[in-house]
Amino acid sequence: MRVGVIVPTRGDRPLFLQNCKRLISNQTLKPTEVLFVDFKPINSQKDITKRYRFGYDYFRNKGLDVIALMEDDEWYHPEYLERMTSQWDKSGRPDLLGTNYTIYYHVRLFKYFIMRHTRRSVAMSTLIKPDMNFNWCPDTEAYTDSHLWFAAKHQYGKKLTGIVWAPPFHLCLGIKHGVGLTGGSNHTTDLHRYNRPGSFNDSECLFLKKTVDSISFEFYKNQLFDSKNFELRTQ
Repeated sequence: MRVGVIVPTRGDRPLFLQNCKRLISNQTLKPTEVLFVDFKPINSQKDITKRYRFGYDYFRNKGLDVIALMEDDEWYHPEYLERMTSQWDKSGRPDLLGTNYTIYYHVRLFKYFIMRHTRRSVAMSTLIKPDMNFNWCPDTEAYTDSHLWFAAKHQYGKKLTGIVWAPPFHLCLGIKHGVGLTGGSNHTTDLHRYNRPGSFNDSECLFLKKTVDSISFEFYKNQLFDSKNFELRTQ
């Protein structure tokens, strides 16, 4: 299986990026090529779609079977690529494949909640078929995943096909922290989501320790990153 990996990154959370590179290097299925899309930002606008699009075009005509969209601040199990690509192959190699739930873990609050999906996945746990021609959302759109799963169409007008599945164990965690320019609203705002029904308190870090590797655990637990830009906002 020839797999390309796209990681958009802006250089504003280097320790997370360092951990990301380690997690990718530890994958049981080694990617054919990993592209860190790290060109210098031209302004303070979100540009994750631009970076994913750049990476997707870069991988054209390279003989890849599939492309994994991964993010520089998330956690990935060593078997992530192996399990995901195997399921993609078993599912008939659809345009998109992703997990049917996402765990959002906040390493400042040590709380997490689970978002269930029935029709889509999130970018951090999405595989996409290479060499397709389809319409992208604007470069400054932060929710690339919603567009790919719900709105993106092939040049002949047909929507991208997508399949979600339930992995046998947690393959990835969406890590929330508030460092650098973040895409979603669960880093420093919308924190009420970590206190409502369906959320979990992990103040003793038992879930975190059971789920992630030991190096990532120490990194998250001890908050070994620059906290200058973090401001806890509750509105």
